[in-house]
Amino acid sequence: MTSDAHQIETQRPAARRTLLALSLGHCSVDLCGGALFALVPFLVLERHYSYGAVGVFALAASLATACVQPLAGAHGDRDEARWLLPAGLVLAALGIAAIGLVTRYPLTLAAAVVCSAGAAAYHPEGARWARFASGSRVTANMSVFSVGGGLGYALGPLLVAAVLAPLGLHGTPIIAIVPLLAAFTVAIALGRFRDRTQVDGGARPLALAGESEWRPFACLIALCSVASGVSTGLLVFVPLFLIHARGTTAPASNVMTSILLASAACGTVVGGVTAQRRGRRLVLIVPQLVLVPAIALLPSLGFTGMIPLIVLIGVCVNANISTTLVLAQEYLPRRMGLASGLTIGLCSGVGGLIVAALGVLGDAAGPSAVLYAIAALPLFVAAFAALLPKPAAAPPGTIWGLGLDVER
Repeated sequence: MTSDAHQIETQRPAARRTLLALSLGHCSVDLCGGALFALVPFLVLERHYSYGAVGVFALAASLATACVQPLAGAHGDRDEARWLLPAGLVLAALGIAAIGLVTRYPLTLAAAVVCSAGAAAYHPEGARWARFASGSRVTANMSVFSVGGGLGYALGPLLVAAVLAPLGLHGTPIIAIVPLLAAFTVAIALGRFRDRTQVDGGARPLALAGESEWRPFACLIALCSVASGVSTGLLVFVPLFLIHARGTTAPASNVMTSILLASAACGTVVGGVTAQRRGRRLVLIVPQLVLVPAIALLPSLGFTGMIPLIVLIGVCVNANISTTLVLAQEYLPRRMGLASGLTIGLCSGVGGLIVAALGVLGDAAGPSAVLYAIAALPLFVAAFAALLPKPAAAPPGTIWGLGLDVER
């Protein structure tokens, strides 16, 4: 056990409280992200956006994430960047509040960029401190941090439906209350934890030992980029399919989105525990193979018939989240902030490009064609996963393969 992990084990209650606070912040900041995409049906119905305009909306949000996260991560690798956590929550709150208050399309895009930039600022430093607070059970405990994001994404559409159904888009400032409250909670909890542990002279979490493995990290980036296109594409186009092909209302379509995201949150925990006990490669590959037929069946079903399949899709689409985040930190053990920022941020940007292309396809061929295109993408995710080697910086006892190879 490394010295920093041993220190956490001796201060487990403080570490657990900090991990829960970071997960709460992750939940709140990603609630804004989930709300951002849940606003799409309302923007289509109230402001008459086309599929192409919706694709650009998603692209703008994704590019903001792609630009800000690596910069925030690199800054955290050099200096203490604890301030990014509450600041990111506040910025996300301001952005989500502004979307409903502005009416011009360029200003709506700008508000989406501000919201996404705030969320992007939170993630790299949040992942670094969560890794430090995880102790020796890295993959399983990091899923606690990751599941916060999944729950936030799931709650976002429900909150949007509850607030915007009676108030319309002008109700978005109410959503901003949640991340503003979380900003105070995270700042207080993390300040106490740092003072208690006094890591690196009270400055910031220690980096892992080991050299950077850039080639497998590049393969991991490709994997996460395509996976981001799958998850974001489902968030954007499943509700639009229900509205345009099944005649569903915007609030009802957001219920389906919340089912997808709640299932994804469960998948985050299941995937993290399974990777810890049965092997990381198992979690990286098998769920992707399940996604292909599951997504391809969606266009043939009605609203009620889609629900069991959406639950399965949600579990599978997020099963690899905590594993890929841990892998990124282990492939670049001395640049964990940059690794987290590139894995979440850059990949979100590429995923946004995929969604923008899917939007063009939707305008030309209809919503069913978009879902069929998304169904093919997990095959590429599985192919990249098959090429990944076990990181040299992986903790002793890490199970890499299909549950059969345990190295202690």
